[in-house]
Amino acid sequence: MIKLNKKTKDILIFTILFLFSFLYFFLAYIGFKKQNINLNQVDKITSQVENRGIDYRHGSKGRKSKVFYIKLKDLDEKVGVYRMSKNYNDLISAINIQDILTVYYEKNSNDSENVNINLIQIERNGIVLLGKKEYENKESALIYIGLFFGVGSVAYSFYFLKRKTNLLKGKNKKSTIRKTSVNSGFEQLGL
Repeated sequence: MIKLNKKTKDILIFTILFLFSFLYFFLAYIGFKKQNINLNQVDKITSQVENRGIDYRHGSKGRKSKVFYIKLKDLDEKVGVYRMSKNYNDLISAINIQDILTVYYEKNSNDSENVNINLIQIERNGIVLLGKKEYENKESALIYIGLFFGVGSVAYSFYFLKRKTNLLKGKNKKSTIRKTSVNSGFEQLGL
C-alpha cells in the first residue's frame, strides 16, 4: 500500500472534489441538450399497439420503477414513460390495444433494461396523447441538479483547499506572528 504525505493527500482530495464538479456540469449539459427537442431528429415509428399497461422497469443498477409501457408490433422493445407520481391513468384510458400510434423516442443502447423510458411523444391520427414537453421537463431536472451540485462542488473544493489544507497558507505564519508581536512591543516602548 502506498503511503502518502498530508500535502499529497490534500492535493488528491481537492482534485477529486474539483473533478466531480465537471461530472455535475456534464449532467446539466445533457439536460440542456434535451430541451426543445426537434421531433424530426429522433427515432419515429408508426405501428399497431400489441400491448400496453403498467410494468416494473429494471434499471441498469438493479433499481425497479413503475412505468407505463407500450409494445408496438413493429418495434423490438417496449417503450415507456416514467412519472414520479406513478399516475398513468390518462395514458391507460387513451391508448388501446390495436390502436395505430406514431411514437417518437430515442433508442436505448442498454440491453439490461426491459423498458426504454426515452419515449418523447405519442400521437394517434395527428392528436398528441403524450406531448414532448413532459419528457423535456423531466430532463430539465438534470440541469438544476447539475448546476446546483456543480457549483456546490466547486465551492466546497475551494473551501477544502483554503480551510482544510496547508496548500494556500503561508509556511512561516508563526514566525510572522512573532515578528509582529515583537515589533508592536518595541513600538509600545517607543523604540
